[in-house]
Amino acid sequence: MTRDGVIVRSAHADDLASILCVQHEAFGRVARDLGLHSDDLPPLQEEAADLLTLFEQGVEFFVAVDHGRIVGSVRAKHSDASVEFGRLVVSASHLRRGIATRLMNHAEAAFPQARRFELFTGEDALAPLALYSALGYRVTHREELRGVRLVWLAKDGCACGR
Repeated sequence: MTRDGVIVRSAHADDLASILCVQHEAFGRVARDLGLHSDDLPPLQEEAADLLTLFEQGVEFFVAVDHGRIVGSVRAKHSDASVEFGRLVVSASHLRRGIATRLMNHAEAAFPQARRFELFTGEDALAPLALYSALGYRVTHREELRGVRLVWLAKDGCACGR
């Protein structure tokens, strides 16, 4: 346990409902901030069964837990030597406490064989873009999906050159 009581660990199947609650809360804030309808953001359309399917297909979920309550998560889909992270979320009550950084560091460390880490976020998501930049991610390309402008970022993993 850390000084602030928050631990980061791999998620279990019985964590998925709580992950979904935090995800819907976090992306609900994004939709409001950007003036989007919830139908415009796929993370708001996901249901518990969707997360269970991903979990059963091998997508790994990591959670931040504060005194037994899930307050953040990120998912990782790995293939060959690359890992794509997605849906990094932190509950409103725990923002600006370093939890997103801890989640990303833990998730990256879980894949020591990875040659490349990738992720995307909204072009106007200034706080996430600053976080990813501080973690060493660099913009690789941009695209538009369902009217939302996305920025893809990547960084080399620890296994480069092995």
